[in-house]
Amino acid sequence: MCDARRALGVVPMPDGIYAIGGYDGQKYLSSMEKYCLITKKWIRMKPMNTARCTLSAVASADCQFIYVLGGYNGQPLDLVERYSILTDTWEYLPPMRTKRFMHQSVNIIL
Repeated sequence: MCDARRALGVVPMPDGIYAIGGYDGQKYLSSMEKYCLITKKWIRMKPMNTARCTLSAVASADCQFIYVLGGYNGQPLDLVERYSILTDTWEYLPPMRTKRFMHQSVNIIL
């Protein structure tokens, strides 16, 4: 990986594996990188708007978006951000009703 990190979110996508946020032992990270399945190399992607660790991350059913929920950056977070694979942009969505960290999210396709 480009950055050492722990307590990160990881999302597998058709174009690679995304490593999001985390903690490097000194600071909370907003960075994101992708392991490209074609080149077999890590690539830096656009960072999140808010640095955090112990977040949860999940892909949309159509694999066009990654959602990052909650996390911790010195305090529990209720923030939700969405990353667009197509436009390489992050945007805030309405916050969760409860601040959460060290949790998990699952996308169930019925």
